[in-house]
This record gives sequence, structure tokens and C-alpha cells, in this order.
Amino acid sequence: MTSTPSRRACRRALVALSLVAAIGLAALASRSRVAHADDLADEADLQFNLGAERYRASDFRGALEHFLASNRLVPNRNVVFNIARAYEQMKLYPDAFRYYTQALDGETDPKTRKEIEDGRSRIAENVAVLNVLTSPPGATIYINRKDLGPRGSAPRTLALPPGSYKVLAELPGYEPAESTELDVRVGRETPVTLTLAQILGVVAVMGQPVGAQIRVDRDDGPEAGIVPSELSLTPGHHTLFVSKDGFQSAEMSVDVPPRGRVAVRPKLVPVTGNVVVSSDVRDALVEIDGEPKGFAPTVLVLPVGPHKVRVSMAGFRAVEQDLVVRAESQARVEMQLTQVDEVNAASRVSESVEDAPSSVTIISSQELRAMGYPTIAEALRGIRGLYVSDDRSYASVGVRGFGRLGDYGNRVLILIDGQPTNDDYISSSYIGFDGRTDLDDVERIEVVRGPGSVLYGTSAFSGVINLVTRSRDAKTHGEVALSQAGDGVGRARATAVVKLGADAGAWTSLAGAHAGGKSFFFPEYVADTPPTVAGYARNVDGFDAATWSGRVWYKAFTAQWFLHSRKKTLPTGGYGALFADPRNTFADTRGLVEGRFEPKVSRDVQLSTRAFANLYSFSGTYAYSDADGGVERDQYTGEWAGLEQRIIYSPIEALRITAGGEVQRHFKTHQQGRNDQQIYIDRTDPFSVGAGYVVGDLTPSRFLKISAGARLDYYSTFGSSINPRVAFIVKPRESTNIKVMGGKAFRAPSVYELYYTGANQLTPPAGALKPEEIYSGEIEITQRFSSTITATVAAYTNYVRNLIVLSGGGTEADPNMYANSASPVMTMGAEAEIKRDFRQGLMLSLTYSLQHSRYVDNVDSLRQVPNSPTQLGSLKAAVPILARTLQAMTRLTVEG
Repeated sequence: MTSTPSRRACRRALVALSLVAAIGLAALASRSRVAHADDLADEADLQFNLGAERYRASDFRGALEHFLASNRLVPNRNVVFNIARAYEQMKLYPDAFRYYTQALDGETDPKTRKEIEDGRSRIAENVAVLNVLTSPPGATIYINRKDLGPRGSAPRTLALPPGSYKVLAELPGYEPAESTELDVRVGRETPVTLTLAQILGVVAVMGQPVGAQIRVDRDDGPEAGIVPSELSLTPGHHTLFVSKDGFQSAEMSVDVPPRGRVAVRPKLVPVTGNVVVSSDVRDALVEIDGEPKGFAPTVLVLPVGPHKVRVSMAGFRAVEQDLVVRAESQARVEMQLTQVDEVNAASRVSESVEDAPSSVTIISSQELRAMGYPTIAEALRGIRGLYVSDDRSYASVGVRGFGRLGDYGNRVLILIDGQPTNDDYISSSYIGFDGRTDLDDVERIEVVRGPGSVLYGTSAFSGVINLVTRSRDAKTHGEVALSQAGDGVGRARATAVVKLGADAGAWTSLAGAHAGGKSFFFPEYVADTPPTVAGYARNVDGFDAATWSGRVWYKAFTAQWFLHSRKKTLPTGGYGALFADPRNTFADTRGLVEGRFEPKVSRDVQLSTRAFANLYSFSGTYAYSDADGGVERDQYTGEWAGLEQRIIYSPIEALRITAGGEVQRHFKTHQQGRNDQQIYIDRTDPFSVGAGYVVGDLTPSRFLKISAGARLDYYSTFGSSINPRVAFIVKPRESTNIKVMGGKAFRAPSVYELYYTGANQLTPPAGALKPEEIYSGEIEITQRFSSTITATVAAYTNYVRNLIVLSGGGTEADPNMYANSASPVMTMGAEAEIKRDFRQGLMLSLTYSLQHSRYVDNVDSLRQVPNSPTQLGSLKAAVPILARTLQAMTRLTVEG
């Protein structure tokens, strides 16, 4: 049922319609005169008049038909308004709202806009409004399905019957977009915004040089990216402009497929200049901007512009310099390298000698090869503060005025790549042919003076000497050598080195030596008759020795082994044996195997796990008269193993903390002694060792470093010992280095001292023998005058107590026994050294040491310490003869 409009409403509608009709007719006439043929305009005018007549007769459906026909013939915004009014009269409010909205588009007349807006407001409460926006605007809008036709372009306000709708949007060059289901209700405006993704293609620019700027379509346009990069561009043809300072620009055309990918590889040609790089160290590595380019001296062709030149070589501090290369010109760079020796033994990490918290001297590979030192002892001779003794049984080293006769060097710890080699019988260090046949496998020797028990425990009493063996960088090769050392020692060796890649390799060597020995005359043995024979020892000083050693590694894992044996004749009649008797012989065999796993867990943490097994055996034969028991035979066999775990933690660059623990089990310590009359000792006394340590290194500024730590050792034989160390390293200037150091070390009583018994020797009571202790303080100043010349002065004092000495008269009534001496030893000393580092085969070193050791048990009667020379001096010099192929080196040492 339809309602009939009131007369008043009809009159208002007729008046409005007449006005609109007049406006519409005028517009139609205007449009028809300007843009259309007369017949089309006439037909549109006719349809409009018919519609107006039907509207006045309240036949709104008929009016709508004529208005729609007129608008199809000649579209007119005012006719659209009449269509909206017809729909409104028919109460088809959504259609009326839609046409009111179309009539409002583009309307500029304020009066007409208000009239249209009033009409839309009248029906707003009767329609459901959907307000559609798109990004970007201008997209064609569809409701529910495309086949129903478009609803205009966004932004668009649509009036719809209440219900659920989906809005679809399309725009050329963009992916279609679709909304979710929208619940549209009467009297409410529902907004919806659709974002359309632009249809693009990808251009991957992968050429050279890295960092070149990329611009698109205009060489003066904004930067679109840098090489390498991926650019998202609209499909079609584009031009890429690629440029970088120091290079010739390039222009490239590219067709970008829609939704596709295309790659281009520009290669800019650099604009170059020449650079001559030289250094005072030949064959130093030259790097330009972090990339190796050759070895000095070298001529390089480089792109113009700024560069960073770096020259480096192992054992030297790298030097960097900024350089600007100009087109078609030549620049010169001359570098001076400063030698920086590295040491591992001082802190058990690699660090420069200047930063090590100890007094350190490095015997370099250049010196080892130039001098051809046959033994460790000969290499140590002439080092400031060190002196060597040799009783024709064993060579031993004294450090800073303390090296007691008969101690077999047991207060100095000898290492091979950080693994201790002292035995567990007397804690002897082996530095002569008793230690190794030659030094051909040794790259350098690190000499660390002062107490080192904080990291190594026992025997690191007066110093630590570390033998650093062949580098991992050696290439695959083999070696065979014959040589002669002093005193008629003939040697032969064979070595194989295998490189299995950047992180793996192995080397092994086998060497042997034979010596007839020296002849000696000892006036102490001269008898009244016959004087022509007594006192001479001939052909009783020879020895035979052999060494097998090697190393294998893969990434963080390393395994090394070492086996050495020497059999020697004793010419001196030592231990009371018959003088010059060829039956006086003894043999030492020392073996070890060690495995390490040292992974870098993170930037801050490195772990080190070390497992080791050791062997030492001794066999001695000594001839005595029948009345004294005849031939005496002493034997010892020691076997032990252990495990050490260490962690190095650096939470910040200025702090490094080293903490670790170690356990050892000496499960076989078998001593046996017999002569022709009796067995006077046959026992084994196994023991255990446990230790924990922590060391902190703090560098709050480049002028100061502080190192401090302590270690606790526990022995099942005597108890515990705590040993601290502290060092302050001050650098007031770049060329000045000052070390102030103090520490404590110990030597544990050995198996021999604790348990050996003989005809006139007893063991000390259980727990009576305490470890030896040393307290040390030192200051060392090093001044560098140039890249090759340095001078060092040092002053120190050492206080030694609880020395283990053999007491008693050695008779049945007064037997010998090891005991702690009540007489401490005080040493004070000073050292000086000036050195020109090896450079092109030229080297010079001059050292002087003044040391004074005394027993201080009685201040009124200070006794001199035996085997403690007061003054030491040395001169070393090397000069090239034939460039780099032949050089001469000599050494002069003085002890007095």
C-alpha cells in the first residue's frame, strides 16, 4: 500500500522541481549548443520535460524513467538532482542518497550545494551509509562482486540497504584490494579504508664497487640505494645511474617486469694513482683498507681517494697511516716497524713483553739460527741475570745470584709450549744434551725471571723458561741435517712437516747425538806416585742421546709428545766414586704426552682443558772399592698424570680474569739402590697434588695495567702453600714502560729429598721437611729510543728461606739427612741492557748485571753464597755479510 503525498508537500515539490527544471533546461540548452548535435539535445530536452510533467502529476516512477533517459542522453548534474528527488518521493532512500551524492560531486554553487545537502540530510536517518576511502585515492569501487558494476571512484560515500557487504577496489598499477565483511546499518555511517599495494618489480644491483650510489631515471635525482642492493621499481623501462668517488660513472638501461626480478651488475672502472710502500723490515705485509696487497717494498695501483695503509709483520707492532691517492700521480709511504716480542709463559696467554707482569727476555728465532746454539744452556748464557754451571753430569742455570751447586736446576721450571718438563724425582730441569739433542724445533725461548708459582706451582721458583716450538704456519716440507756441536758432538736429525689446511697439520722430528767427550786434568786427584798419570780423565766424558718429538693439531685441539734419553759417562769421580773409572755411567729418560682443547666459546670466554701423562727414569752405575761396597746401582722410575681446566673471561676489554684448577697423581715413584753387598733402598711413595688459582689483569687506561693473583697448592706429602703475585705496569709515555712487581714462589720437597736412604743417609721425619720459599720485589724501566733501540734497567731483591740442605757428616755416627736450613739468603741486584733489535741481519746487545747474595742468619757475620758470581756481562753482535743469505754473529760473556 502506498501513501499519497499531502497537497502542501506536492506544492513545495512542484516549486522546487520547476526551479530545477528551469536550471536543467538551461544547462541542456547550453550543453547541446556547445558539445552535442541538435537532435540529441532535443531528445534529452524532451525526456526532461516529460519527466517534469509526470513529477507534477505525482507520477514519480514515470518521472524517474524520463529523467534517467535524459541523463543517459546528455549527463547533467541538475538532472541527477531530479533523479534523487524522484527516488526520495518513492521512498527509495538508498538510491536517492546515491544520486544526491553524485549531484554534489563537482558542484560549486553554494546555494545549489546547500539544497543538495539538505536533501541528503532529510533521508540520512533512513539509509545505511558506507564511506569508502582508498590509499591511494581514485580506485574503482565494487560492492560484493565486480559483475554488478562499479559504484564510482574513491573516496565515495554509498547509501545501501542494511546488511553485510564486501568492498572491492581496483586501480591500474596496483594490486586489487578487498575488505572484510562489513555490517552496514540504517542511520549509521560505516567507514572503510582499503590500501592498495603498488605493482612493482625488483632490480638487484650486484656489481662493483661496493658502496656505489644508485640513482633512477635521473643522474641528479635522489639516491635510491647503494651497491649491492635491491630496488623496487614500477614496471617498465628505467635507467640506472651508478657512481662513486674515485670511479668512472656508469649508465645502465633495465626493463622491469611486473612482479618479477631482474639483476644487473655494473662494474665501475676506478680512477687510479700509484703508491710506493716501503718499510725498514723487508717482506712486511702491506694491507690497503684491510685487504692484503703484497709485501714491502711494493708498488701498488690504487683507486683515487682516501685509503688506510697498514704494514705488519710477526714480532712487530703494526703501523697504520691514512693516505689520499690522486689521479695519475705517485705517492710514497715509508713505514718504520717497532719490534714487539710476545710471551706466553708470563700469564699463560699471548701478550707483549711490555705488558707482561714479569721481567722477560726473548731469545728470537733469528738469534737461535744465527748462533746455532747446541743446547738450552748455551742459549741462556749471556741473558742478563742468568749464568750457567756444568759439573759434567748436568748443566744448570742460576738466576739473579742464586744457583746452588748440586741442585740440578730444580729452582727453574722448563716448559715446552707451556708443559712442564722437570722430573718428579729431584725436580731437575734439563737444559743441556740431557734435555734435548738440538734446538732445531724451537722457534723462540721465553725467559721469565722471578717467582712464577702463581701459575705453575712448584719449581717456578727463580724463573720460568718456555720453549716455543714450530709454528702452525709452516708449509709442508721435510728436513734432513747433519751437524757438529762443540766438544766433538756429532748430530743427525730428520723432520717432517705436513700442512693439512688452514686449521690442521702435524710435525715430527727424530734426532740423535754422539760425543766422545773431553779430557780433563784435576789437580785434586794428583798423587805422589805415579805423578804422570794421576789427575787425568780421558775418554770418560762421552754420551749418546736421542730425541723424538712432535705435535698434531686440528682447530682448537692440540696434542704434543716428547721423548728424550741420554746415557753419559761421568769423568769427575762424583758421589765419591772411583775417579776416571769408565764404569761410572748414568742415563736419564724423560717422556711426556699432552692433549689440549682450547675453544673460543664466545667473544668473552675461552676455555682450556689440558690432560697429560709423564714418564721419568734414571739409572746410575758407580764404581767404588770393594771395601766401600763395590759397584753401586741407583734406579728411579716415576710415572704421573694430571688434568688442568682453565677459563679466561673478559667481560670488558679492560679486564681479563684467568681462573683454573689442576690435579696430579704421581702413582709410581719407585727408588731402588743396591751395591755388591746389599740393597739399601727399594720403595715407592706415590703422592697427589691439587691446585687452584685466579689471576686478574685490569687495564683502566692506556697508561696503567694492574695484574694480581694467587695460587693454592696442596701436596699429600707436606700440606699446602699459597703464592701471590702483583704487578703495576705504568706507561707515562709511549716510549717508556715501568714495571713494579712483587711475588712469592715455592719449591716442594722432592721424592729424593723426602725418601732416599743410603748406607749413611736417613729420611727426614714425616712432615718435618717444608717447602722452600722465595719472596721477590722488583722495578724495571724500559725506554725505547727508536724503532730498533731500547734500554732497560732493573733493580730487585729476593729473600729465600727454608732452603732444603743435606745436613750431617755422612758417617754411620752422623748420617746425612735433608732438612730445612735456618739460614735465609738475601739477594740484591741491578741489571742494565741496551739493545738494537735484529733488522736486516744487524743486531747488537750489551748487558751488565750486579748481584750480591748473602746468608743473613747472623747479621754480624754475613756469609757468601756459593756459585753466586757478583758481576755478569755479555756482548752480542750480528752483521750481514751477503745481504740476507749470510751473516756473522758472535757473543762474549763474562762472569766474575
